[in-house]
Amino acid sequence: MMGKYQLDYKGQVSVQKFHEKNSTGQSDKQLKLQQIKAQYLDKKKSDKKV
Repeated sequence: MMGKYQLDYKGQVSVQKFHEKNSTGQSDKQLKLQQIKAQYLDKKKSDKKV
């Protein structure tokens, strides 16, 4: 299905770059949250053992 706005090649490339830039930022945030969560859980486990 064709989009409402039909872009030439240059426009398509710029839109693709824009989406790549935004999507990577979001995944980085999610990865960071997972790392923080894992560290917190590890710390909590070690505190219980002591």
